[in-house]
Amino acid sequence: AGLGMAQALFRTSRASTPPGCWDMAPLLARNALPRQRLAGEARCSRASRARRVWVGVLVAAALLGGCCRWLSAFAAHGGEGATRSHRTLSARREDGGRAVRMLCSRPAAAAAAARALTARPAEGSGAGQSRPRVVFLGSPECVCSVLEKLAEAGGAEGAFDLCGVVTQPPKNVTRKGKMSLEKTAIHRRAEELGIRQLWTPEKAKDEQFLSELEALAPDICITAAYGQYLPKRFLAAPRLGTLNLHPSLLPRWRGASPVQRALVAGDVETGITILYTVSKMDAGPIALQRTIPLLGNETSEHLLDYLFRWGADLLVNEVLPTVFPGEVSQEIASQQDEALVTHAGLIAKSEGMLWPHNETALQMRDKVRGFFGWPGTTLPVAMSGAEEDAPVGLRVKVSEAEVVRFADLQLGDLAGSDRPVEELLYVPEREGSFPAVGIRPATDPDHVLLLRSFLVPSMPATFAKAFHQKWMSAQPARWMGPEEEAERFADTGGMLRSRNKDGDGPKTKKWPKKGKK
Repeated sequence: AGLGMAQALFRTSRASTPPGCWDMAPLLARNALPRQRLAGEARCSRASRARRVWVGVLVAAALLGGCCRWLSAFAAHGGEGATRSHRTLSARREDGGRAVRMLCSRPAAAAAAARALTARPAEGSGAGQSRPRVVFLGSPECVCSVLEKLAEAGGAEGAFDLCGVVTQPPKNVTRKGKMSLEKTAIHRRAEELGIRQLWTPEKAKDEQFLSELEALAPDICITAAYGQYLPKRFLAAPRLGTLNLHPSLLPRWRGASPVQRALVAGDVETGITILYTVSKMDAGPIALQRTIPLLGNETSEHLLDYLFRWGADLLVNEVLPTVFPGEVSQEIASQQDEALVTHAGLIAKSEGMLWPHNETALQMRDKVRGFFGWPGTTLPVAMSGAEEDAPVGLRVKVSEAEVVRFADLQLGDLAGSDRPVEELLYVPEREGSFPAVGIRPATDPDHVLLLRSFLVPSMPATFAKAFHQKWMSAQPARWMGPEEEAERFADTGGMLRSRNKDGDGPKTKKWPKKGKK
């Protein structure tokens, strides 16, 4: 605006000033009288002094305005925001100084510079106000709800601008003997949503990725199950820091598998924590935390999906509206109590084995809930599908678990006192429940673990009724301890092969015959 006023003043002063004041050569060439020449020089000197005064006033006003805006930015956004505003104003002050120099030498170029400068929207001014820039980091399917919520809230009329997404790079997968590159779920969803900037760096410390992120200058980054360590240079890029959605009640269950560990441990409550990311894993200050009770029938897959959906709503509706204006910051957020820290380490496949010889029914049920999906839960069973075949040892995948009291089943003769505790029980359909196969643990015979879904190796998944008819009706099936399981599994290799009842004779590759009904 100041340069625009200078341009108008320039035109006015030039129109009212004799031509000789701008170029003395033509005036001298006319051999004007000394008195006329002196009068013209006097008028030119007065006009030149007036121009210098006006230019000085405009430059002083520009410097004063820049200082005022820098102070207001410091008060509104803190030191980081002020530093960033200072860098922006420095660049604009250079533009202004260049335009002022052009004003003194080339009026036409000065007018063009003034139009370019006044056309640039000022930060915090009306329709030209820029929205906070947000970058999201995530990878698996369970956090797609977070990306969708951010894209919805960060649309054209949203409170912020979702300007970029970071996810893991595509990986080689083999299906039906063919290898192909598979993108992460977040990668595919970001492409569907039309996110204009998508990064898939091998490592978050990649130099090109960090340089592009710094050039974008996001106001805040949001992570949810991204799967990589974030270096200090990354954490320094966003002006307001990095927020992380963590599906546990921190500081309990820091690490990669918080939901699975909470379920396997039998926790009676869990929740979602939104915290600032620091160099130490899941140790940053907490911006918000909410709690829900656990009922005992949740699985890790469904609980993860629910917690991230809930966390996305809390993030958009409660956390970001307080972070953007500076009401909540990393310095204000609540610090974690290091004395209460428990770690949720990576899950090993062997942890999915059920051992009824030394685990209670509740412990096995919590394993089934927590390890649902991967690695799953496996019950070692000795069973046969025909009377003439000896039982073979197999690892059967099981799911859909429930714990009941043995006395409440009312099985009558089906569960006599002389029946071995290792023998599997078939529980017919009752009012309000489906058929199930029961397991009585050796350490907790008063309770029964009911299982309703089974996957026998090399066969399709089946439910309890069909499992009973095929594998329990001809001969009783029973669970095995670790020693017997290791011996039988080494003998059969986990495949459905039969022996003679005596245990001798050659192995056959014959599938067991269907048992009698």
